[in-house]
Amino acid sequence: MRSKSFAIVVVAAVAAAGAHAAETPPPRVEVDVARSAFAVLTHKAGFASALAHDHLIAAPAPKVDLSFDPEHPEATRLTFETAARDLEVDANERRRALGPRLVELGIYREPLPDVPEGHRKKVFDAALAPGQLDAARFPEIRAELRSVARRVGPPERGVFDWTARVAVTIHGRTIERDLAARFRVVRGEIEIESLGEFRFREFGVEPYSAFAGAVRNEDAFEIYVRLIARAGSGSAPG
Repeated sequence: MRSKSFAIVVVAAVAAAGAHAAETPPPRVEVDVARSAFAVLTHKAGFASALAHDHLIAAPAPKVDLSFDPEHPEATRLTFETAARDLEVDANERRRALGPRLVELGIYREPLPDVPEGHRKKVFDAALAPGQLDAARFPEIRAELRSVARRVGPPERGVFDWTARVAVTIHGRTIERDLAARFRVVRGEIEIESLGEFRFREFGVEPYSAFAGAVRNEDAFEIYVRLIARAGSGSAPG
């Protein structure tokens, strides 16, 4: 009887230790913001769309808080915040850097061309205007990772084998959406890549339109994230 009771105590202690480990948050890691990308990708439309550009709107210096354990990606925690006025519109260096990857993922059919400085400023001013992001009334853009789970079935777009539930706040409205995600750790460096589709009207934003709709943005847009950080101990998730 003593032996049986002792075994029960040991099993209970091991189970409690496992539960405690599961509840322990993953370690906080430092994000290399300069090498990361946090971008909104728009698509041109309208019968004069050949005169327009697909836009890449990025947050060059956001506040990002990341906790990550390579052995347990499902425990990842992340928050993101940037001022709308700090957004970067169609920076040509970033368009050149990200364009090939966005083509690989099927978001665009060809690499993004350079955009003249004058046009960039017009797009930036229009994006912050009352009919768009309305930066004066809604100065902050935020996102929070709510959950991560292994994807059921084949990887999306051939590479994204996890699903990340993310809450995004733009224009004062919060929308939750499942984004495709992948996690890699190579030689001590974490790479997290994620992609998902939203619609401007979900956030109460009317897609940009000019010349009676001859040049406009589609309602649908993608949020693309490529996050680089330094890993602690552990190996890459399988």
